[in-house]
Amino acid sequence: MKKLILLFTFIGLLTSCEEDNESQIVDIRVNHYKNTAIGLAPQFTLLVQEGNVLNTDTWFNFFSTIEGFTYEPGYTYALSVKKEVVSNPPQDASSLKYTLQKVISKEKVSDDTSFNLSLKLDGNSFVNVSSSNFLILNTITIDCGDLCQELENKLLTENNVTGTFKHINENKLKLVDLN
Repeated sequence: MKKLILLFTFIGLLTSCEEDNESQIVDIRVNHYKNTAIGLAPQFTLLVQEGNVLNTDTWFNFFSTIEGFTYEPGYTYALSVKKEVVSNPPQDASSLKYTLQKVISKEKVSDDTSFNLSLKLDGNSFVNVSSSNFLILNTITIDCGDLCQELENKLLTENNVTGTFKHINENKLKLVDLN
């Protein structure tokens, strides 16, 4: 009987160690704007920092989601998340699952803060033009002011177009420069 109890205790310890290796609580930062990127198709991604790049100028496209997290543009977030390995994920899905544990901070960026977005990358355009409206991935309107004609020309003639923007609201960005 003692041997049986020891065996179950040993199996329990192995199982708990395996589970510990399969998930961990990590801190990540989320940038104040979503980035344009090419995954399976052109899409928006969160820009995140994790591990040794926390609080640096280095940001990475995050092609997954964070369960329980509601993103709002114009804010930089510090989050505590549970990061779990997914056994047998679908072929086009991430092998990691992220679940919000806690919002550590949510800081509004200054209205003067500008940022760059790829509007066209290697010939793939993220911008749709219809009746003088410019939409990034059919969701965010570009207020291009005096730069509308230049934007349209660059989208038609160049393989790579980057815009410098400022936040207006959740669904609208102000184009302040083209690169």
